[in-house]
Amino acid sequence: MAKQILIVDDDPDFVESTKIILSAHGYDVRTASDGKSALALLHKEKPDIILLDVMMRTKGEGVWFSQKLRSNKLLRSIPILMITAVNQDAEMKNFHLNPEIDGDYLPVDGFLEKPVEPEDILRKIVKLIGK
Repeated sequence: MAKQILIVDDDPDFVESTKIILSAHGYDVRTASDGKSALALLHKEKPDIILLDVMMRTKGEGVWFSQKLRSNKLLRSIPILMITAVNQDAEMKNFHLNPEIDGDYLPVDGFLEKPVEPEDILRKIVKLIGK
């Protein structure tokens, strides 16, 4: 049975290209364009991993989503791989996210900065959930 990945990102180009790559590698991929839609999906099915953007409807929505997920005892064990360009956003230049330093505030299991190579995403996924 294929491992399931939930992509939570509002960039349709990133979502579609990542979905194509992950599907080609045998993953079952679901998508949501924001945290609210993702939470609705999570009440129906539990993916093996979540790929999460930070800036969606708000500049920090992904951070809020990861905190909410970690506070839910039924969902907190799902690994989160944050893939974001937040550290390159001009309005966020003084708010540099680093999961090694901001672990309590940013409860994620992996972090990649956009633009990101597909091989890097695949490598992180395998590291977090296996093949």
